[in-house]
Amino acid sequence: MSDPRISHAAPVPARFFLLVPCFGLVLATLAWAGNAVIGRGLRDACDPLQLTFYRWSVACLCFYVANRKAIDAGWQNVRCNLSRLWIGGACGMAGYNLLQYYALARMPASEVAVIVGITPLTVTLAEAALRRAWPAPTVIFGGSLGLAGVWLVCYGNGVAAAPGDRPWAGIAAATAAMLCWSFYSMRNVRYEGLSPTTAMFFMSLISSFTLLPFFIYDLVAGGMRVPNLLIGAQLLYLGIPASGLAYVLYDRGIERIGRVAGAQFNCLIPAFASALASIFLGETLAKLQVIGLVAVIVALNVVLLGKAGKARD
Repeated sequence: MSDPRISHAAPVPARFFLLVPCFGLVLATLAWAGNAVIGRGLRDACDPLQLTFYRWSVACLCFYVANRKAIDAGWQNVRCNLSRLWIGGACGMAGYNLLQYYALARMPASEVAVIVGITPLTVTLAEAALRRAWPAPTVIFGGSLGLAGVWLVCYGNGVAAAPGDRPWAGIAAATAAMLCWSFYSMRNVRYEGLSPTTAMFFMSLISSFTLLPFFIYDLVAGGMRVPNLLIGAQLLYLGIPASGLAYVLYDRGIERIGRVAGAQFNCLIPAFASALASIFLGETLAKLQVIGLVAVIVALNVVLLGKAGKARD
């Protein structure tokens, strides 16, 4: 016998099942763009080490509260996944964000977001190099266009650097952060016996413990500054919406629409970061920088669409 609740239920349009994960992916990229803006805004209140430690400590607690039973049951599978979890925690979280916040302390959020945002280009080029295969023409075109766009964003404002900023140090740190995230992305696979949220908990735990000795030394050497309500709210944003919620939304989204299609939403991060930085930090983009930003977004889409076409073939 059929269940009347099923037989008489109104059919749900197929597009609804795509709309929900796509909306989640947009929210995830918006949250990550906000991370860049807050990291830039807190450069005088917290140093990069403190920001990174606070972010992943709060995220670790957030993941545990949301998924406590699965995490308690997942400890037995940590050993067989330890090397991959360590790469994720030490490189993809601690190293990446430490370098990103160092860059944000020295150059505008929009510029850092653009440099970090070309990760799909570097991953695609690295994958081609590992296969010892010449990159496809779309990848070569997209990579060249993306690098030209980054150069325009970083050097197209025609304004001298502010006294506290060191653009070369910032560019080097942002590039290193992008390479850390690229390496993590290439090694980011499913973990045996662990759900994505459970794996994120263990990686954030590893990240926090990796940073803990340096964080304690930083506090002893420089003293601890108790954050006010506004700074505390921003630190909570880094740990909850920009980490816990964003990663869950992104993972659920790519499960529904596919990893290659989901990666195209990363192209929104530089655009969102530039818009948010303009609203909240008063950053402005010169005409050449806007052209560079558009070039980076187009380049990312060219590479990802080319990758999707190759996967279908």
